[in-house]
Amino acid sequence: MSRVTGRTSRRTDVLRDRGFRGGRIAPHRAMIGLEVGPFLLIDVIVLPLMFALAVFILLDPLMEGWRWIFDVLRQPLGLPGVVATRVVEIGPASVAIPFYTASAVWPTALDLRSGWIVTVVLAAAGMLLRGRFTPFAYFLRALAVIQLTAQVWFTFAPPPFTYALSQYMAGLLVCGVVILLLAPVLVAFTYFIFDFPLWQKLALVIMLLVHLALFLPLQAVVHAWILYRSSLISMPILFLVFGVLLDVFVYVALYGWGMSWRSNSVLDASDRAAPIAPYRAPRMTPPTSHRPVGITPPTGSRAL
Repeated sequence: MSRVTGRTSRRTDVLRDRGFRGGRIAPHRAMIGLEVGPFLLIDVIVLPLMFALAVFILLDPLMEGWRWIFDVLRQPLGLPGVVATRVVEIGPASVAIPFYTASAVWPTALDLRSGWIVTVVLAAAGMLLRGRFTPFAYFLRALAVIQLTAQVWFTFAPPPFTYALSQYMAGLLVCGVVILLLAPVLVAFTYFIFDFPLWQKLALVIMLLVHLALFLPLQAVVHAWILYRSSLISMPILFLVFGVLLDVFVYVALYGWGMSWRSNSVLDASDRAAPIAPYRAPRMTPPTSHRPVGITPPTGSRAL
């Protein structure tokens, strides 16, 4: 009889890591320790600095590309004015941020009534949705709360508004430039620390930078068009929900996809395969013969 010691035996620890088919359940890579070495330091320090320096060098041609996108989309969207440039100091760099000279008007009485209807619809939909739509219902409730604050403020506050459309676009794009400069560092400290191959690390950060470089100007154009067509009452919800937060979600989506890739770790999904054949239960069928066994007299014996 084994002695009760209050500590798990080695066999118990081994069985705890086994799946129902006999395969080993490896710990998640986020639950293991990191071995700090020269290659990890290169991945975390050298690679992000190289990408941040490349973004810094390419800022001027990138701003020219954003200006070209604004010029191409201005006329089809019916935005008046021209594409102007504002020089903004970002640390030691001076960046020429493009923006539209079109203006967004103060909300009229019709805009306020339409906003109240939208707020009620969002709140009602958030309360009625159930089941698998519960996460979306919470999102609609959050939109309703943000729009409610905008409705109350624009109902009682006198004009003018603090930010014009041009200032809003410039501020949104400045935040985008800062995100582009900090994105390699963020990827390094959240993705490069794992033992993925070098080409996968480079692919993820390149995809993120290229995606953001194209997404940020298109996002600013959509915001400008919505504000011009509606009014300034749409600015709070656009900035708080569909502004920088949406840029962060771009990184979260690509990061989640990148973490699903196969890595070089021994703790990867390939280690979870069953090392033995699946267990097969014995057949519990009755014998084919129904003749009684053990009571038939032996052959040649005489009955008494």
